[in-house]
Amino acid sequence: MKGKKLAIACPKLDDTEPYIEKIAEILKNNTIYSLTVAIMEVPCCSGLYRIVQEAVEKSGKAIAIRKIVIGIDGEIR
Repeated sequence: MKGKKLAIACPKLDDTEPYIEKIAEILKNNTIYSLTVAIMEVPCCSGLYRIVQEAVEKSGKAIAIRKIVIGIDGEIR
C-alpha cells in the first residue's frame, strides 16, 4: 500500500460520531482525491461506508468513494 494510508474502525462497537468528525477534518486539511472503504459482507459493516459518506459531505469536498465488499467466503465483490 505504498503511498496510501489505512484507518480501521468498527461501526458496531464504537461511537461513530467522532469518526465522522475526524475523517471530515482529515479531508478538509489534506489533498485527498479518493477513498476506498473495505467492508465485510455483514450488516453492521455497511455503517462504515455511511460514516465515510457523511464525513465527505461534512468536509465540503468532492471526493470519490469506492466500496469493496469482502464476502463471508473471503471473495472480494
